[in-house]
Amino acid sequence: MFLYYKEEKLGEIHDVSGEGMWMYGILSPYENIEVFRGLFDDLIDEDGDFDETKYDEDWLKDENWFVSDNGNKRGIIVPAVYPDGAINWRWT
Repeated sequence: MFLYYKEEKLGEIHDVSGEGMWMYGILSPYENIEVFRGLFDDLIDEDGDFDETKYDEDWLKDENWFVSDNGNKRGIIVPAVYPDGAINWRWT
């Protein structure tokens, strides 16, 4: 599986599992994902108030995020990507 933002492939997802509506995996990121690092860090920060005005509007639109499996893209909500490589998402 691969994580996409629009048409840009951001990394490979492996060790995928699911529980209820949530999916989990380990992301092997590509270098181009670093532009989103601040967004991901803020999304997973449970102590802070998320300030969406800090980010490009398109980054926060669920319709721009996908997971591809065997060439089939499926929409997801903006994923939670952790510094240790863990990734969580929900299908749209």
